[in-house]
Amino acid sequence: MNILVNHKISDPDAFWVTLNANPPIPEGFEVLILMAGTDPSSSACLWSAPDAASLKALVDKTLGNTCSNTYMIINDTKSFGLQ
Repeated sequence: MNILVNHKISDPDAFWVTLNANPPIPEGFEVLILMAGTDPSSSACLWSAPDAASLKALVDKTLGNTCSNTYMIINDTKSFGLQ
């Protein structure tokens, strides 16, 4: 399933250091798109993941207290431009 994660970043330096370190992504999860905002306090990622709960656990563990996140499961049949 495709899931959009919006990041409200509280510590931009730590957030990007963590992502630039290429943390391991388990099998079954894939970052399809990473979109960095012009405002350093916002970013979004489009993921392919088994479900929202397991993605939330992965993102929370990886990014810790650098941000707070909201998750939106994408309705693939009503969306376009997805892989």
